[in-house]
Amino acid sequence: MAVAAGLGLVLRLAWVHYATRAPLGLYDPARYAGYADRIAEGQGYSQFTSGDPTAYYPPGYPFFLAALRWFTDHDGLPVVAGTVQAVLGALTVVLAAVVAHRLGGARAAAVAAGVLALYPNLVFHTGALLSETLYNTLFLGALAALVWRPWAEGLSTGRLLGAAALFAGAVLVRPISLAVLPALAVAWWLHDHDVGRLARRVGLFAGVVALALAPWMVRNLVRIDALVLSTNTGDNLCIGHREGASGRFALAPACDTGESTADSAAAEVRHDRDLTDAALRYARRHPGEEARLVWRRAEAMFADDHDALPAVQSYGDDDFIPPSTEDRLEVVADLWWYGVAGLGVVGMAIFVVRRRPEGILVVLATVATLAVPLAFFGDPRFKVPAVPLLVVAASTVVAAAWDRLTPPRGRSAPSARARR
Repeated sequence: MAVAAGLGLVLRLAWVHYATRAPLGLYDPARYAGYADRIAEGQGYSQFTSGDPTAYYPPGYPFFLAALRWFTDHDGLPVVAGTVQAVLGALTVVLAAVVAHRLGGARAAAVAAGVLALYPNLVFHTGALLSETLYNTLFLGALAALVWRPWAEGLSTGRLLGAAALFAGAVLVRPISLAVLPALAVAWWLHDHDVGRLARRVGLFAGVVALALAPWMVRNLVRIDALVLSTNTGDNLCIGHREGASGRFALAPACDTGESTADSAAAEVRHDRDLTDAALRYARRHPGEEARLVWRRAEAMFADDHDALPAVQSYGDDDFIPPSTEDRLEVVADLWWYGVAGLGVVGMAIFVVRRRPEGILVVLATVATLAVPLAFFGDPRFKVPAVPLLVVAASTVVAAAWDRLTPPRGRSAPSARARR
């Protein structure tokens, strides 16, 4: 595990040295960097033009970058952030191995660590100013804390609180991960049908999460008059629920409300509410089209796994990777994904058959992580948070096959003469 984490760190630092550049355009990486600048310079989480407070993105990643921005200037932020994300990526290797060890044993832990250390798209994400690396570390930290010891031995209050705090951090980065909470409740119910104990655990866990989210929610209620975690829900829904939607990301006139989200805080909130209402109306009036679009979104999400390559190149505004090199990297990354996805599905099925509550938690968390984005539009980036969970499941399949093919220690395979 230590060797894998070290190798993962070296690969990620090498990628940061090669691929990390100042983001260009008005895409997510450049906007994250701009918000970090404003927070670090004392202007708060505010819009670039009007200076009004904003809540367009969830606060976790902009404030994470702002904390790093205090140690450098605007130009140095991408490298500093990439270096920290490389360390977080190596930590994710260890955390995934802890989960795999609980579900599949030492060999599964070794396989999971090795696969995650080398996983191409996760290495590529290290160099991008995107939230997936931070989220994966926080979420896997929460999961590792929850399964650190078998649930049959009990779940201490301290471990529960620690897991809840890490999960709350993950929610501040990616609010739709709140969908994992019901998965946790189901897994605890399968472990112990004691209603009182289940209520206490769920109440304590959800209470910590609510306590962590409350200051941000109150801030938004006071500063922008909206009780929300973020105000980009309308944009995301409109992309996927409108006339002519393809299931993939695409800007369209139907998502133009006539005012920019950067005009003022009030305009930002109106824009979010208007597009949310319009998208939901379209979904209600076109149920057949919605069923088709869900399939198209899934196709877009699962077709490949090299989304961080265009991200580090500012989505076409800074194409510095030679086309032949990029093509090879894409092929390697996609093949890695197909292997992990295939074995991961088998591993998930094994978890269901075994009915161990910890395994069921991983299955339900994976389903929730993948299903919720399908309510918006399809993008390969949306499945990145589920990749470590699929790696954990795949590692148990490889470990089981390894055990079947490897003779017990201290015994050799029978010779042909002995078999006769």
